[in-house]
Amino acid sequence: MSNVLEENLKPLFERAERDGLWFYCSYQDLWFSPKQLRIEQANGRFRWGAVNWRLRDPKEQLYDIEKKTEEMRDFNQKILRQIEERHL
Repeated sequence: MSNVLEENLKPLFERAERDGLWFYCSYQDLWFSPKQLRIEQANGRFRWGAVNWRLRDPKEQLYDIEKKTEEMRDFNQKILRQIEERHL
């Protein structure tokens, strides 16, 4: 990681590691633990400045997944009802 980028992200990494937070990028709905983001950036990926990241509780990602799962279940039930109605 370049020195400028490293310095730009240093306070975020410190807070994330101290408070158990993860890096979140809303542009692409990406979540990374501090360790994961360091590995990605060492490999030349996701080398974005602090303005592109928000620190969030990783539990929020689980809540989002649960909500999306419930929405998919509801959608599947709706489609199944429509199929059954057509075959009656």
